[in-house]
Amino acid sequence: MTLVGRYLFIAFIVVPVIELWIVFQFAGSIGWGPTLFLVIGVSMAGAWLVKREGLGVIRRVQTALTGGKIPTEELADGAMIFFASALMLTPGFITDAVGLALLIPPIRAVLRPPVISFFKKRVEVRTSSLGGGSVFGASGGFGGFGRRTPGFGRDIYDVRSTADADLTDITDDDPPELH
Repeated sequence: MTLVGRYLFIAFIVVPVIELWIVFQFAGSIGWGPTLFLVIGVSMAGAWLVKREGLGVIRRVQTALTGGKIPTEELADGAMIFFASALMLTPGFITDAVGLALLIPPIRAVLRPPVISFFKKRVEVRTSSLGGGSVFGASGGFGGFGRRTPGFGRDIYDVRSTADADLTDITDDDPPELH
C-alpha cells in the first residue's frame, strides 16, 4: 500500500471506526440523548468559532495586502481554520477535539511554521509586471501599442511604445518564418 493509500485508509476507515466506538462508549455511560446533544453542541460551538476566527483571518489578510505585505502567516492560519471546519463537520469527539484545537490561536502559532513549509514546497509563485516605462504618453492619453496575446482563461496585452512595437499580428494561424 502506498503512503497516500495508507493516509486515505486511516482517514476514511480507521478514524470513523474509532469515532463510532467512542460515541458508543459515551452513549453507554451517559445515554444516547446526552451523547447526541454533546456531539451537536460541540459542532455548533465549533461552527461559531470557525466563523469568528475565519473573519479575523480575512481582516488580517486584507490589512497585510493593504500594507503591501504578503500574507503568508495569515494564509497558513486560513488553511488551518479551513481544515478545522472540515473536522468540525465530521461527527465525533476526536475530530471535534482536533478541529477545536486548530481554532485556538496559540496552537495555530505552533503549527504555522510546518504548514508554511508544506505549502512552500508545493506552490510555485510567479509574478509579472508591465516593465519600468509608463504606458501613458505626454498628453496623458494611452501612448502605448497594445497587442492581444492569448492567455489562459483571459486576455493578456503586451504594451510597448509604438517605436518598439512589432506590428505583426500574433494571432495569425501561420507560424512565423525562421531566419
